[in-house]
Amino acid sequence: MKNFYMVLEPSSRPHILAGLFAPTSFCSNVTFNSLVLETTLGCKIYGLTAESRTKCLVEPFPVRESVVIYDTPQLLPTTPLVRQLRSLSPNDPSVRRLLKNYQHTLSQLGPFAADLVWRRETEQIDCLSPEIWQLLKDMEFTSPNIDISSPNFNVTPKVLKLVQILKCCQGFGDGFRGVVFVHRRIVAHILMQLLSSLDSELGFLRVRVLVGARNLDTSPQDNVIRLLENGSCNLLIATKSVEDLDLPKVSVLIKFDLFDSQLSHARVLSHSLGAGHIISMVERGNSAHSTIVSHLSNLSPRLRAWMNTHCWTPQSSIARETLFTDRNPYFSDSDQESGPASFIRDPTTGSRLYPQDAVNAMYFLPSDEHNPAGEESLYNPLFEFDVQDDGRFICRIKRPFQSVPMPWSDPSLTKAGARRMAAYDVCVRLQEQGLLGSGIFPTTWAIPSDNNALPAIDPVIWGTRVYGKRLPAFWSNSALVSLDPLTRLYPMIISIEYKTNSIPPHAPLLLLTRQPLPDIPAFNVFFGGLPTRVNLTRAEPFSVDEHQFQDIHSYNDQLWRGVLNKPYSSTLHETLALYAPLESDWSCKTAQSSGLLSVFSHISWSSISATLENWIVPLKCDNAEVLQKDTEDALIQDRWTLYTRRYDAAVVRSDLTPLSKPLDPELQGYENLVEFCKARRKGFEGLKDYKQPLLEVSRLPSFIDRLEPVAGPFTPSTTKHRYFIPELCAKVTVPASTFRTALLLPCIMRRVDDFLLVKELNAGLLSDCVSEKLLHAAISAPSAGIEYDYERLELLGDAFLKLLSSIYIFVLYPKADEASMHNYRQAIISNKSLWKNAIAVGLPAFVQSRPFSLKGWFPPRLSTSDAREARESSTSFKTNTVSDDEKNAGETKSQKDLSGSRLQNNKGKQPVQHLGDKALADVVEAIMGAALLSGGIDVALKAAKALNIPLPNIEQWTDFGKRAQESSKPVSVQISSSKIEAIEAIVGCQFKRPQFLVQALTHISKTGVQSTTYERLEFIGDAILDFMVIRHVFHRYQQMGPGALSLLKGVMVSNTTLAAVCVSSGLHHHLLFESDKLAHDIREYEYLLNRARTEEYTLAEKGHSIGQFWHNIESPKVLSDLLESILGALYVSDQYTPVGAEAFFDKVFKPFYDRHITLQTLSHHPKKILFELIQSKGCENYSLDKESNEYLVLVHNVVLASTQDETGISGAKVASCIGLYALEGDPGFLTRTCDCWKKAK
Repeated sequence: MKNFYMVLEPSSRPHILAGLFAPTSFCSNVTFNSLVLETTLGCKIYGLTAESRTKCLVEPFPVRESVVIYDTPQLLPTTPLVRQLRSLSPNDPSVRRLLKNYQHTLSQLGPFAADLVWRRETEQIDCLSPEIWQLLKDMEFTSPNIDISSPNFNVTPKVLKLVQILKCCQGFGDGFRGVVFVHRRIVAHILMQLLSSLDSELGFLRVRVLVGARNLDTSPQDNVIRLLENGSCNLLIATKSVEDLDLPKVSVLIKFDLFDSQLSHARVLSHSLGAGHIISMVERGNSAHSTIVSHLSNLSPRLRAWMNTHCWTPQSSIARETLFTDRNPYFSDSDQESGPASFIRDPTTGSRLYPQDAVNAMYFLPSDEHNPAGEESLYNPLFEFDVQDDGRFICRIKRPFQSVPMPWSDPSLTKAGARRMAAYDVCVRLQEQGLLGSGIFPTTWAIPSDNNALPAIDPVIWGTRVYGKRLPAFWSNSALVSLDPLTRLYPMIISIEYKTNSIPPHAPLLLLTRQPLPDIPAFNVFFGGLPTRVNLTRAEPFSVDEHQFQDIHSYNDQLWRGVLNKPYSSTLHETLALYAPLESDWSCKTAQSSGLLSVFSHISWSSISATLENWIVPLKCDNAEVLQKDTEDALIQDRWTLYTRRYDAAVVRSDLTPLSKPLDPELQGYENLVEFCKARRKGFEGLKDYKQPLLEVSRLPSFIDRLEPVAGPFTPSTTKHRYFIPELCAKVTVPASTFRTALLLPCIMRRVDDFLLVKELNAGLLSDCVSEKLLHAAISAPSAGIEYDYERLELLGDAFLKLLSSIYIFVLYPKADEASMHNYRQAIISNKSLWKNAIAVGLPAFVQSRPFSLKGWFPPRLSTSDAREARESSTSFKTNTVSDDEKNAGETKSQKDLSGSRLQNNKGKQPVQHLGDKALADVVEAIMGAALLSGGIDVALKAAKALNIPLPNIEQWTDFGKRAQESSKPVSVQISSSKIEAIEAIVGCQFKRPQFLVQALTHISKTGVQSTTYERLEFIGDAILDFMVIRHVFHRYQQMGPGALSLLKGVMVSNTTLAAVCVSSGLHHHLLFESDKLAHDIREYEYLLNRARTEEYTLAEKGHSIGQFWHNIESPKVLSDLLESILGALYVSDQYTPVGAEAFFDKVFKPFYDRHITLQTLSHHPKKILFELIQSKGCENYSLDKESNEYLVLVHNVVLASTQDETGISGAKVASCIGLYALEGDPGFLTRTCDCWKKAK
């Protein structure tokens, strides 16, 4: 079947009907092999139902999984030897690596094992200085002591627990086979020595180490694996990088270190015998370990089915839902590794994908395949194997990726080796097409070496500090690619959407880079305040020969001279981005393609040649018809020079000649244009044709920052059109539509750089968990002058951080009172703390704080000296094979120095920016707000952890419920079940632990003592309400600025408003208290509130807006406290989840807010609110004026709102209300109209 039937195309295979006589129980006891048979033969077993298949797939693999808890090791002081080493060679890389290995081994294995590091290093490192070598040689070594009660105990509790587990394995006898998975190579080697030295306890063990190599040759690992198979050894200490190899089935598998990856866990399962043991070692009280165990144990049926296929067959299968895996790389094989390493480099982040990572990538690549809805029960293999005549295996991927061919791999002695080669080859092919996204690569994030150094206050710009500014690593990574005689280029099609006649046509251009740019989302540029979409579409890569490459480069130099209107030149090796025109009749809409668009054949080589031959040429002016055709899509110059003004050709004026009276107002003093030329044009000798038609033109604007919604006030020209004599003019050989797009290139490339930085930050610091557009807004300050900034997100992130820190403090300090909790929380959320966290993670370099300026800007390129270094050190990504010495020495120079040179803009100065401390704190909060919108509270918590917010032992939101020690304190007050049900009917949910409701309802006057629990519930209830209110107004008023949102929030959470909500809902009837005065105050407040409400609703029937009828009534604070306490009680009752609190908010708070609180109905005078909003945007030029019988709200002399003054109605108030409505409906008005922020810079 395989050799003669499966090799045919599916359409060519004859249909086969086969009969199968089997017991009636067959279809009810189907095995996994039956499903594999279906896939192998391309058949269906009749009578095998989807239920039977699904049951087979989700049946757990028969392995016993258990968790073993070990105690946290004690912190050990620095030894004299370590201090001596640091003092002898503090900057020696070998010593630093040695000390790093020592510290890691000390924390993992203990002092005895750490001493073995010194012995191992002296044997393997030849470059140590004689003093250090002698110091290590003379040190004394002790013996291992695993008696934890002994004062000489010198291993960690973790090692002790491992020894105890391994001692239990002696009962397996000669058939015992085991694997211990560890994180780092150094730990594997030292742990082997440690276990081998415990002969009295573990004499039955024969231990070997199995570590990976970062290349495609797995034969050294296969040799070690065979030792385990034949019994020469019975225990392997292995690193994670060998998980995908063909390890034999073992009886015991121990996860000494945990890896947060469902894919890794599936592989571990596949190495276990049926009825074997998998033991996970978990540190007591370590929430990160608990989270990992939770991720791996709480699997959906789909994931369980997928894991089972991993255990039954090396072909694996395609996961039906997204796998969870931590993308942080495990550098277990990087320590002291020598020899060649094959890898693919991500040009965006600089991360590397090694062959050992390629198999993982197959599970996360976007596929072209769409599974039919009813075929989830079918087994769908991911890999296909075949055996050659010599017994070696070959493999290919069965999943289609972006129409990339899936060939068979080179032969290998093992299926795992063939699988690696096939997967790595697919990754290389995808990278060659520019389709291997950054999300596939393991993440790397280098925190700046000076991250603990706090910059001083800048003496020039008070209140700010100077920080280095980062530019994308993409360009420096691109410089590492060599320029061969046949150079491969990666095109992105730049297309401008122009839907109105007010925006002239912009022709598409090709952006060509040496390495593939990542996907860049569409963004806006602005023409007179009107947004226009810019799209960057990936196209099919192509190769150009040396001549073509040089032509494109020369065309670019000429194009940049025209755009910048000044001299510009660069060498081929300096240039990192090129641009090429497309044929005039080509467009993305007309190009039909199922995959990437092929654009090479559509490059306008004729336009390139014309521009290289001449920048300007004479106009063809034989007659009006010829002239009209020659000036279509043309730029006109009235001077024969390169650097001058240019004009759009509008129309040929056959009704005018050079002898006609000039229409230009400034030329009215001349009889005709000929006379003007005689007077003003140097060297004018007359015309050949005095009857030729004139050319009506309009001036082409020079560069304008189109990223700003408005680039300053528009000043109209005194003359809209000018009139030229064609015979004296020249035509630019670059078409006008192409040149218009070229004028946008500086803005486009600035935005490309922005998104490249966003991708670096997202991948490195935030594990790609935040929406890129939201993250871009989060790192963009208002002073950057673009269409969005961090202010709204900062408001949301601030509320989330308050909620997060409040719950953390509530859980961490179960005995603390409200004042102490407030102080603890302030230490977390203060601007100073957030500012320090931002510096610690290297965030300032990514903040965008300045508007784009063409001054000093250059297209992406290197300086001449750096280009020379790039040529010397560059490699092609397809053949990236270097040794570790080359990596450490060469790449550091190429990546760091070349990036630095780009940062210096060829001027030798490190680019810097001035940022205030609060601005950085705001960015931290804005990123959390962006994360919240991207993926909810768990993603926001993940971002908070990444941003260095101190939340030890909290990894996910459910950890709050697990760690909480809050217990309801017994109270003497009892309430009936009917009262509880009445309250639950009001709040819209049930209390899972009603005792907290009792505490929330009980006032101090009832118990006679101050209730700490009541205060604590109120403390978190306040934070919960703040967060829910901000989230509500944020989504309800999506265009409203942060100032207006803050005004609304302030009113909604005020004590007076909450008291009104409490009484309106009826919750005040359930407050438990014993105070005559308090009872009187509540009754009086209720009476006054009801009277005011009646009056307000009566006015509403006459057309008035319902407003804050309660704002002038003094309210008892206990009513607002009651609401906050009930919110807190619900949150705690629901195990620190927001389900109940959100139901309470939606049923009670939200309807009240929506009916009574808007900007226009706030109790403050609308003029005050309006002016506060305008001031919050930094505007200083505004007023409310009365002219005749009309009130005008003016901003920079532009009318925002106006109204007629009517008797009995305040015109100022009405105009202010209209102004508030106008700002709410048009939030971009101030951005377009006001430029005060520019003057303040």
